[in-house]
Amino acid sequence: MTDKMSHSNVHRTTAPASGAEMVEPYGDGTGFRFKIRNVEIDGRADVVHVRGGGSHEVTFDLLHDCSECGNAVNQVIVGLAGQDRAQASVWNGKQRSGGGVKVVNPGTRVEALAEDNPGPAQWVNVTCDVVVPDEPGVYSIRARYAQAYQGRLMTVEGRAIPQPEYQDVLGWWKVDRPEGPGPESTIGTIVVEA
Repeated sequence: MTDKMSHSNVHRTTAPASGAEMVEPYGDGTGFRFKIRNVEIDGRADVVHVRGGGSHEVTFDLLHDCSECGNAVNQVIVGLAGQDRAQASVWNGKQRSGGGVKVVNPGTRVEALAEDNPGPAQWVNVTCDVVVPDEPGVYSIRARYAQAYQGRLMTVEGRAIPQPEYQDVLGWWKVDRPEGPGPESTIGTIVVEA
């Protein structure tokens, strides 16, 4: 069971303004892991009002450009504030987004589709579904990084290839953040009206 109050913690003073870019910092703030912009929920804006809960399509542009990440396979995961796990992994790759679909860790139990762009990082468009409860309230959609070896690549090219939703990566939601991603990680808001 989900506690609606835990979802209602949209802090308007610290959450990015509607239409703003969300930035996931790297380490001590000298760089960044990824940026998110142009969020649309159900093809509309980054804040939507709906009647009743259910599944909603979230689409956004993502730029992963983390030279400090070394040769790690990184993921970007998305979910609701206050939940114990992320709901979706949307990007999987090495340092830089763009460059098309490749396979990382081929022939191993952690094989997955990924991007490993040898050139400059490129903005890519990703899509996932997020499910909100039927209970009226304000539900913050948030994003964070993971390094679970496997994640989905939900770019246009990636979505053309069937991929499982890897469960290990969704468990990174609270790694090093006991309460999960904070208000600074908000990328969109779904308001379920009574």
